[in-house]
Amino acid sequence: MDTELHEQRNERRRIKVIDCATQLFQSKGVREVTMDDIAGALRISKRTLYQMFRGKEELVLACVKAGIEADQRRRLEIETDTTDALERLFRNIECKLIDLRNLHPDYAKDICRYASVRTFLAVCHEDLIDKFRKILQLGCAQGTIRPDIHFEQTTHGLLYLVDGVGESGQFADFSVLDFIFNVLLVYIRGCATDKGRASIDEFIKKHHF
Repeated sequence: MDTELHEQRNERRRIKVIDCATQLFQSKGVREVTMDDIAGALRISKRTLYQMFRGKEELVLACVKAGIEADQRRRLEIETDTTDALERLFRNIECKLIDLRNLHPDYAKDICRYASVRTFLAVCHEDLIDKFRKILQLGCAQGTIRPDIHFEQTTHGLLYLVDGVGESGQFADFSVLDFIFNVLLVYIRGCATDKGRASIDEFIKKHHF
């Protein structure tokens, strides 16, 4: 019993560290935040911090994984709540817009400097591609996505665009928010029927100011 309580206490401490580090990384930028900064914010010794995470890369990866897991839980809640393809898409984007409200502009680029994070995100991209393909297919059945598009090419085209944001210096001066409105939604709009485009335009009008 004592061992179980000890493990639970350690897990709570670990979650607290991840939450604090995530807030610092996202608000100040990963490169600007040191392990000393995180230990200081938590009022723990750096030795204690390194007992939980061997280094900054391991902590960054843990923060990214926690964020992805939260996104996955949120997607499941939305999918349970509605069967409308574009509504699912819009509600996921709305949640992401809230997440991005105070995000440091270099965050996405900074986390990709770590090999372990890049490897993890590559696996996540494949999962996202599968989910996006299913949204397009559902939208097609509902009359909001064109039936003549090639779903496989379209979903991989999206992956190419998303990867380009992190890898190409051409996007260095633009935020993730810019990408959503000026690239992602424009791309999806090109896949939509008249009915779908009307819904997308209304969403852009509501949020893009």
